[in-house]
Amino acid sequence: MDEQQQLANAYHSSKLSHAYLFEGDDAQTMKRVAINFSKLILCDNDEQCELKVGTFNHPDFMYVSTEENTIKKEQIEKLVHHMNQLSIEGQYKVYIIEDFEKLTVQGENSILKFLEEPPKNTIAILLSTKPEQILDTIHSRCQHVYFKPIDRQQFIEKLVEASLTRPVAEMISTYTTQLETAISLNEEFDLTALRKSMIRWCELILTNKSMALIGIIELLKQAKNRKLQLLTLAAVNGFFEDIMHAKVDIDNHFIYSDLSEEIKNYAERLTYNQLILMYDQITEAHKKLNQNVNPTLVFEQIVIKGVI
Repeated sequence: MDEQQQLANAYHSSKLSHAYLFEGDDAQTMKRVAINFSKLILCDNDEQCELKVGTFNHPDFMYVSTEENTIKKEQIEKLVHHMNQLSIEGQYKVYIIEDFEKLTVQGENSILKFLEEPPKNTIAILLSTKPEQILDTIHSRCQHVYFKPIDRQQFIEKLVEASLTRPVAEMISTYTTQLETAISLNEEFDLTALRKSMIRWCELILTNKSMALIGIIELLKQAKNRKLQLLTLAAVNGFFEDIMHAKVDIDNHFIYSDLSEEIKNYAERLTYNQLILMYDQITEAHKKLNQNVNPTLVFEQIVIKGVI
């Protein structure tokens, strides 16, 4: 049974939850399923109603998303105000928040209060490719829907077909699984230079902490805005993910295929505890960046608190 059928069964058996958290790395599929689920709840096969939901023009439906690095407080205030109104065309109201991890702490707390005391017949659908960055209290108030992982290699091949170099395609696959986003990033920025700086910095973390601290200056010359900084963190996480795969002898899943020998050498030197500690620090760094902490401080903490 796929995710869409699972949700349809919940609707038809009158077992709707007041809040759903969609988790997975296939953002496009999660968005499609969320909109189809909203159509089912609001429209019950009424084509005109479904058209209004699909074009985000239904009065009892609201879709929140942003191209920025954070979802603004004003967007959440508007959402809460709108959802507190009585429904206009039917029994239910539905709202979707895409990239829920982009909410600021204040935004998450506003939604948390809303989830704790939701208006009658109001359904929340929260989408996230980075659920580890979401407050535990949000997790506990949602029904989780887990989406099958997108095939990373297929995504990389699509990027290569779109004229990205394989090394850059591999790096971007750590950050997004949306083709348009990946191509846009590659057209807008010099990702080859960013990848080179990122790999050099990872190597310094493992070999020379003092130089790694100094290397942050050069790294942030390439990762010059929040979007590129988040991409860099995802790429760094992918680097250490490769080391962990080498550690457990899964070398056919390397993200950085051109660095296989170096990665295997690092895997021999590092312990599982050191790698887990590094994952923890990178996750914390993501949270701090989304809270607008100074990026230099964020990357410094990875070096200071990460692998010994």
